[in-house]
Amino acid sequence: MNDQDFKNLNFSVLGKNTELNGNLNFCGDTIINCVVKGDIRITNAGKLTLERDSFVDGNIYCNDVEIFGSVKGTITAHGTLSVRSSGVISGTINASQLSIFPGAVINIEAHTTEEVQENQEL
Repeated sequence: MNDQDFKNLNFSVLGKNTELNGNLNFCGDTIINCVVKGDIRITNAGKLTLERDSFVDGNIYCNDVEIFGSVKGTITAHGTLSVRSSGVISGTINASQLSIFPGAVINIEAHTTEEVQENQEL
């Protein structure tokens, strides 16, 4: 991969020991491994990955999301939401598809319908 190819990639990474406050908009695949207090919106079909050390206190709007960390709020996923064994969710889920792995801690109200994809904007 040359420099120009790298500059044209569309992704975001937020590392450990960082805390962000406010509403965040991303484009492309996004990896978060920090504390976010506010809403997160992925503006295209990019995948959001919340790593083990992440904590989100706010709402999430995206296509696909994979959760290894913690979320307190509403998650709207137009694609697949996967909660891994280390994941912790407290809130509401609206997703086209939902996958919860053994060991995940969830306290949610969840809805899985195709209407999420058709009737709600990102």
